[in-house]
Amino acid sequence: MRARIAYSKLEESKYIAHLDLARVFERAMRRADIPVAYSEGFNPHPKISFGSALAVGVEGEKEYVDVELQREMDIGEVLGRLQEQLPKGIRLLEGRVMAPGSKALMAVLNSASYRVRLAMALPITSERLQEALDSWLAQEHVTYSRYSKKGPTEKDIRPLVKSLTGEIKGEEVFLELEVEVGSQGGVRPEEVMRSLRELENLPLDLDSIYIKRTGIYVSYQGQSFSPFEHEDFEPDRSKREAR
Repeated sequence: MRARIAYSKLEESKYIAHLDLARVFERAMRRADIPVAYSEGFNPHPKISFGSALAVGVEGEKEYVDVELQREMDIGEVLGRLQEQLPKGIRLLEGRVMAPGSKALMAVLNSASYRVRLAMALPITSERLQEALDSWLAQEHVTYSRYSKKGPTEKDIRPLVKSLTGEIKGEEVFLELEVEVGSQGGVRPEEVMRSLRELENLPLDLDSIYIKRTGIYVSYQGQSFSPFEHEDFEPDRSKREAR
């Protein structure tokens, strides 16, 4: 039996790294006496797979995980027993038994939405903010330098941003953005914010940034669906992936 579970990852649980999250669910399943299926071979591991990873420190309003079980169980019983063993901040929202052969989460999830809040380093008017957003979105390419152990690499993040809006509330800037996610890589909200500050000279206090992923979806023919829906369709692929 393969169960797909939607959950939120809020408050202190946002500091649980992705690899540690897998161990959290594995231990919780074991304590709840839920019979997880394991892979074969010399180093068997539980068949627990997540959607696109959340960065440490980022809250998730609705995330997804697939769990394969050794036998059939009532999905309500699975959710109830599992919730009792999970740490504070991880709340199970709903679950569904998936049809045999349904595609894995990473194969279908291709779009994510974020809410970002930052303080202003200097006063920003609503008109100035909108001007900066319009100018950034009008760019055909926006190059961003990422640093790793192998050194800096250049990445064009503009094609990965599907929408970007913002407003001023008091002394803070609130932004909503939708980005592509998937096996080809994605863009981090903080990279977009840093790019706005540098390219558009927008005085954002990046040290104050707060990020929440408000959803992760299957984008198909211009519409967004949850991974509980339309199990058999192919998600939209960007021109970048098609090439």
